[in-house]
Amino acid sequence: MKGFTRIALAVCTAGIVLSGGVTAAVAASGGTAEAATAPHAAGVARAAAGLSCSGLDQVFQSPQTGGSYPVTVVSNQPDGIVGFGGTPYGYGGSDGVPGRFSGGQLSGSTGGYLFSDRSTFIPSGGGGFGGSYQPFSVSSLVPLTYTLTRNGAGQYTIGLNFGTGINRQFSFSAQCIGESLVGYTNAIGNNEWTDNATYVVTIGNFVPDPVIH
Repeated sequence: MKGFTRIALAVCTAGIVLSGGVTAAVAASGGTAEAATAPHAAGVARAAAGLSCSGLDQVFQSPQTGGSYPVTVVSNQPDGIVGFGGTPYGYGGSDGVPGRFSGGQLSGSTGGYLFSDRSTFIPSGGGGFGGSYQPFSVSSLVPLTYTLTRNGAGQYTIGLNFGTGINRQFSFSAQCIGESLVGYTNAIGNNEWTDNATYVVTIGNFVPDPVIH
């Protein structure tokens, strides 16, 4: 992942809209999120609106069943590489990767973790759009499985398992700040310009399973 595109954490071209809590957390960690309040096109993928720290504590102590919680995972490295996992497949209009509770742990997976240094060429369609390489290519997705465990008030352990193409696992401590879990550990790739990355996770409101008649 040595070739990269330097990019802000909230990027309109990727359709990523972060909550205010994520913006504040990333700014505190040294990342950039100045584009989070910029207007975005309708119909793009959006990060799940995050529960507050007190709300998260309540959820992990008394989780609901018969449904899922939408989870968004964002990574931000000092070399400018940003990663995003917020849909089940890496594209589409989902507001998060569905997570379910088992034994007090929230877990889920996506087939499509996206990276800003993996680009794809968009042919010009007229009107000034296209004719350039765009980051977060859906042709270069990486599978991700996550686990979230509460250790105490506002304290969590995040487990990330990146699959084919990266094949690395991380487990690290995270603190709830605003509406986000924020942690700091190794950079994602096996061969990076930097050793560490900041990870930000948001968990949205419970979504009941559809009723099939």
